[in-house]
Amino acid sequence: MDIRLKVVSLVAVLLIGVILGLLTAERGIYKIEGLPEQQLQQPQKQSFYITKVDNGKMEVAVMGQKATATQEKKSNYMSRVGISLGQAVRGGTQAAVNWMSSFFQP
Repeated sequence: MDIRLKVVSLVAVLLIGVILGLLTAERGIYKIEGLPEQQLQQPQKQSFYITKVDNGKMEVAVMGQKATATQEKKSNYMSRVGISLGQAVRGGTQAAVNWMSSFFQP
């Protein structure tokens, strides 16, 4: 089979797949948020929003269901190891750059 025919058929199949994927995604959005004609008649509703209620507290609403969340600063063993490892890499890199730049100073 000619290579041009293979390339054209592959591009055609991929194009059809992209178009079908876009149509499926659009249909899913319309299921969640409604049709554009319905949105003009009704006030705009969001499917997901976050509002800050108080210091460190937030109100989250997903599809009309409300929940309150608080921000807590948590630190566990792995986060402490990651922070110390990052500081060690940063310090080593800074030392290497300073050592290499010392060769170029007059």
